[in-house]
Amino acid sequence: MELQLFTTQDGRALDWEVFTKHPLGQLYSTIPFHLYEAAIPFSPPTTGPKPRFDLKGGIALQVLKSYYGLSDAKLIEQLNHNLMMQLFCGIRLKIGEQIKDDGVVSRWRIRTGNYLTDEQIFRAIQRCHVSAWKNDLEDTNINIADATCYESYVRYPTDVKLLWESVEYLHSQVVIICKFCGIRKPRTKYKDQKKKQLAYQKSRKKSHTKRQARKRSLLHLLNKLLNLMPGLIAGMMIKESNSLVCSPIAQRFYNQLAIIKKVYQQQQLHFDHPKAKIKDRIISLAKPYLRPIVRGKEIKRVEFGMKVHEMQIGGINFIEHWSFNAFHEGVRLKKTIWLHRYLFKTKVLLFGGDQLYANNKNRSYCSGQNIQTCFAPKGKPPKDKAVRRQKKQLRQAIGKERSTRLEGSFGNKKNHYNLAKIKAKTFATELAWIFFGNLTANAMAIVKKRKPPSPIAA
Repeated sequence: MELQLFTTQDGRALDWEVFTKHPLGQLYSTIPFHLYEAAIPFSPPTTGPKPRFDLKGGIALQVLKSYYGLSDAKLIEQLNHNLMMQLFCGIRLKIGEQIKDDGVVSRWRIRTGNYLTDEQIFRAIQRCHVSAWKNDLEDTNINIADATCYESYVRYPTDVKLLWESVEYLHSQVVIICKFCGIRKPRTKYKDQKKKQLAYQKSRKKSHTKRQARKRSLLHLLNKLLNLMPGLIAGMMIKESNSLVCSPIAQRFYNQLAIIKKVYQQQQLHFDHPKAKIKDRIISLAKPYLRPIVRGKEIKRVEFGMKVHEMQIGGINFIEHWSFNAFHEGVRLKKTIWLHRYLFKTKVLLFGGDQLYANNKNRSYCSGQNIQTCFAPKGKPPKDKAVRRQKKQLRQAIGKERSTRLEGSFGNKKNHYNLAKIKAKTFATELAWIFFGNLTANAMAIVKKRKPPSPIAA
């Protein structure tokens, strides 16, 4: 991303020195764009017009989105008129030239998200960050770990909502197929159920009896629609082969039909056996990969999104593990220590974590590796009061560091780096959204550590 001498629209010179004094220039200097080329196997297209953004520019777009918290359309609108944002992305628009394709941000989010699904590429990118920031970090032999949940932007799911969405989708497809085949729609009592669903939604108190009645009716209707589908699809295929006209049903329909079948099976099992545990329970048709994450908080007992286990080293957070399925972070202490050694090539001397990590296996492992922890001691305390007091002060210091800096970083990212509600629509784009929010927060922390010159006005 070479930045040459540019001129502003009124003819004033703008060089690299001016850009580095700007807040965006300071942020740009901390992100190792030059190291990403070796870590990410990116190959530009060989046919068609030359893309406006290269790999560095595509990554820069995602960083800017997390930094400003703008929508894709607003980000492109600002980019068209903001010279500093253009330099950050390695482009320079001519006077009167504008980028009209606001989908470029989404396409780069999909592409980078697909890279992040590869574990080797993901770890290689984290190695790039360590190489670029290692000299700015202090106390790299101290590891503090905890988990948080980055919630997805979905309405609160209930069984009745999920069943009604499934019924609505299948009924709409039945209408399309019947119109294409030129046949009458089968009788399904859909209109009656729509009125009952509207009345149920308007009711202020939804008792258990009402919920069960709605679930029973919707399960019966959903089963009827699912049984109609094989015959309708067969008739549609015959019509398509005879008339040589493509059917109006896209491939996405068959994927959605498989999801709805699984939803019906899970909901029927839950209705018949309420106490039965359902593995990989679907809570959203749009995002079937989402799972309920039980957090046990007073305000939010259950959250719906990705659970991320992070470790903080020198004030910078690194992702150790992330998954949409719930997992117990307490069993990941060994892997956290191993990742620390892999990234920093140093021995861990101190580890901080809450009581979920304080099981016997972790205690034995830390004792064997001479790692001090903040876990409450077991057994008889040492007789020497000075030693006992010293160990207590060390535990308190590590515990305070975890509860303030690490948990504070979670709130900082959710409030200021676009991670409060993840508005991505696919598995890969949610990974990219969370990753670049973390990257931007870490880069801003490095900016503060380096104490750059005072920024100038934009």
